[in-house]
Amino acid sequence: MITDQILKGHELFATMTVDEIHELSKFTSEKEFKAGETIFEYMQVCAHFYMLNEGVVYLQLPAQPSEFSFAISKIAKGELFGLSPLLNATRYTATAKCYEATKVLSIEAKPFRELLQSNCPVGLTIINQVASIYYARYLNILKKLQDIVSQVSMVR
Repeated sequence: MITDQILKGHELFATMTVDEIHELSKFTSEKEFKAGETIFEYMQVCAHFYMLNEGVVYLQLPAQPSEFSFAISKIAKGELFGLSPLLNATRYTATAKCYEATKVLSIEAKPFRELLQSNCPVGLTIINQVASIYYARYLNILKKLQDIVSQVSMVR
């Protein structure tokens, strides 16, 4: 029941009925991670997406083990991440790493997509919101890259 309340209280799931939320909670589980643990890796096959309930998670672009990775986004409490499987991608496009003890809701993507297909108006609304999240992150990455490039050009 607590999972139902958390899900219904989230903006992404607000258009879903109580019955749909109850169905969604059947394939949602709470997971805990320690500081330094990775939730998922870049190019790992994806089957879940996540909602941060507690802790700090950064999305990072891939790097070789001997290199520094580039954090592209700090996930805020209540924010969704690992959304690739909702857009029919087969692999994650970043790494999600915990920087302190973290609790997330892990939602199986395949049954969620099937639930959305059974209610097309709700499904369209949710997929549009997912696309908006991706677009905002894309714009954030562009700004960070522009800042880096402007710093490099000042060094010359």
